[in-house]
Amino acid sequence: MFMNYGSSVKEGFRVVNRRWQLVLIRIVASIINCAAFFIIVGIPLFIAIMVAGVELATTNAGALLAGLKDAFLRGYFAISILVLTSILLYITFAAFLWLYVLSGSMGIVARELTGPGGEFSLKTFFAEARKHFMPLTRFYTLVGLGIMLVSIVIGVAVGGAVYLTEVLKDASTFLGLILGVVLNAFVVLLAIFALFGSVAVSTFGAGIVIMEGEKAWPATKKTIKFLERHPQGFWAYSTLLIGYFVISVLLLAFSYPFRLLPIIGTIIVLPYQLIAYGIERYFGLGLIGSAFSYYLRYEGGRTSGAGPVPPQAPEGPAPQAEAGPEAPSQTPPQETA
Repeated sequence: MFMNYGSSVKEGFRVVNRRWQLVLIRIVASIINCAAFFIIVGIPLFIAIMVAGVELATTNAGALLAGLKDAFLRGYFAISILVLTSILLYITFAAFLWLYVLSGSMGIVARELTGPGGEFSLKTFFAEARKHFMPLTRFYTLVGLGIMLVSIVIGVAVGGAVYLTEVLKDASTFLGLILGVVLNAFVVLLAIFALFGSVAVSTFGAGIVIMEGEKAWPATKKTIKFLERHPQGFWAYSTLLIGYFVISVLLLAFSYPFRLLPIIGTIIVLPYQLIAYGIERYFGLGLIGSAFSYYLRYEGGRTSGAGPVPPQAPEGPAPQAEAGPEAPSQTPPQETA
């Protein structure tokens, strides 16, 4: 399983090492996202707290307890709408920024895998982001709807499992206890499989959208068929995804000792968070490059506007053309005087 996927992993991380600027762009985007949170959400929330604090301090306690609903509707309804609107605005901005940066990063990775991408430049990055933003938006919207549907099915399965477990417990039989444990384990495994399956479809499908220019629904169907034909790719990608989660948890755990220090810990934890975020984004881009490389290895592909990917020539000296009879000259005979 890993022997076939190992070369794709090496190729994916080779692309990330060559285009290390993408990691810096992701770090800058996270800083912009944090700043936007404090500006879009923090300022309205601070205003709401100040206004509510002044009104609560000047309001009679008995009257406030007697008419809490009226006080909320009259005094805090507009502020609540302002805070909710700012939260929705921030979520929209964060989603736009995440998908825009992801579109540019995936486009650069695909260009590197399908041919010489040339020197890196922000102009190229923004061009790739603009080109793939809307197709990826439609694709991820469709995948999100599919995840919601699967979540509903899993929720119904969990409810049924809980109900059957309670029924089996009431039966007070050893067989009922065993069946309850098996049923719960099955539901948990189903949820884990759905989680990794949705991530795999999102990654491989995004590669098909970018490298082959497919629409959202055809790309989704093509991704599912590809993973059915090559299940070893799904299991290898899932294993690497587990490794990515383990690395993220370890980086998060290493930050807690710094938080215990009163002042120095706060100073140290900020650059540590940036470094940890950069390491996570590096491995995340490596996973994306590995998935794209694995798909190209078996299915080929083409970047939009770049044409099909030419097959790689076998290693070794180029074969020489066999000698044959020379073609007759096409030069017309000269007229004699």
